[in-house]
Amino acid sequence: MGKEYQINSDTLLWNKFIAGDQEAFRDIYNRYVQSLYRFGCHFTNDHALVKDCIQDIFVKLARSRSGLGSTNNIKLYLFKSLKRKIIKSLDKSGIIGSIDLEKLPFIYTVSVEDEIIDDESERIRYVQLDKAMSNLSPRQKEAIYLKFVSDLSYAELSKVMNMNYQSARNLVFRGMEKLRENFPKNMFLFFLPSNRLRLKR
Repeated sequence: MGKEYQINSDTLLWNKFIAGDQEAFRDIYNRYVQSLYRFGCHFTNDHALVKDCIQDIFVKLARSRSGLGSTNNIKLYLFKSLKRKIIKSLDKSGIIGSIDLEKLPFIYTVSVEDEIIDDESERIRYVQLDKAMSNLSPRQKEAIYLKFVSDLSYAELSKVMNMNYQSARNLVFRGMEKLRENFPKNMFLFFLPSNRLRLKR
């Protein structure tokens, strides 16, 4: 029911936007700009670059509105657009050289620096999770972030990461298996943002 409502909501909002409704455009921006920024900051520590890329995306959307096709998933559309934009910007600046998606950095570490934690055992679990995350490949970190933090489906995740559906499932599974070697899966899920997960940027 939730996904169906999102599809209907996104379709209606997007159609209003491409029809010229400025309020719909502002709604799209306000609804997704923060999640876009958080996602973008996992690819680079240059937060100004991330902000510029997001601005460029929305400027392009506004200018090319009448020529855009339909979509029933605005978040997926914007995530894909931002990732392509950041990769293009990093490649143009010479930071990552020739693009190899397997070597594209993804910064995803857990921090307790800003947390007030009275329970020492809980603090230790944060440190253990941080250590477990450091053993994952950048692609595994990205897949887990998209699946469990951004709440994308495997189909959506596969499109953002430019891979087929089964490969996306396998990537998440391997990442979770590696996490579970040092950190129980159920404990990892407990530390997701809906509880108290903090991501360093």
